[in-house]
Amino acid sequence: MKTATETGSNPLLHLNISAELDQKGSVSDITMRQCSLVSDLNLDIDPDNLSFLIAVGDVTGASQPLAVSRISCIGQLAILWLDLNHWLVLPPVQSGLSVSQALTMTFGQDISLKSDDNALRADLTEAAVRYLLESDNTAEMHCEADQRLKDSMQRLIAEGVTIQSLSEQAEYDILLRQACVDRLSQWLTQSQDAGQVVNA
Repeated sequence: MKTATETGSNPLLHLNISAELDQKGSVSDITMRQCSLVSDLNLDIDPDNLSFLIAVGDVTGASQPLAVSRISCIGQLAILWLDLNHWLVLPPVQSGLSVSQALTMTFGQDISLKSDDNALRADLTEAAVRYLLESDNTAEMHCEADQRLKDSMQRLIAEGVTIQSLSEQAEYDILLRQACVDRLSQWLTQSQDAGQVVNA
């Protein structure tokens, strides 16, 4: 399979991601399934296009399709950026680590975590924010990438991060570009070969 970089195209895709948690809250398995309806359209638009998000939800029955236009693979973590400072974090499969533990192991003293109203919040040092956004670990796939990176840096430093809980729902419907899917697939393969990619 050729990557988006190799083909020169970067169409929008629709993924369904589900994570199985054990009794300790660590990830025992991640399944990533590509839904064909959106990919068949071969659309070259940003995934946060509001009218398109609504249309995908109506057509597929996904109550909350989440837009991802930035992905970070740092250490063994995959971070799906749902907003400028809103993350869905996937820790290594079968590592015995919860999301909180994996974040702490990855960022060390550059992150502080707190739970507030069943939501996990994280504060990062400026050094951690700059490393995360300016390194090759993070791929930005948006027509306004430069401005979004600048805005994200400001919001991360000022407001911190809200982290979506993997246990909030059984699965997530996500819209993202082919290059992000390629990177996520590579991370899943490297993460103890536990991810499964199934074309529906």
